[in-house]
Amino acid sequence: MSERTVADIRQEIAAERQRLDDNLTALEGELLSGVPFVVGGVVAAALLMVATARRRKRKWPTAITLSWKLR
Repeated sequence: MSERTVADIRQEIAAERQRLDDNLTALEGELLSGVPFVVGGVVAAALLMVATARRRKRKWPTAITLSWKLR
């Protein structure tokens, strides 16, 4: 027979859930800290595409036109 009672097992499960919640909260914080870098990268890429298109005297950058056609 096991020496652990139902209450002991429930306490272990509750402690494990708390650890998982803490880990999830930490992971969400790390992901949210990277969002400004992703947004900045997308904005920089868009500005680069528009600048390249203007230099070549095109109305729209080819990547934008292609993505619009694939839509």
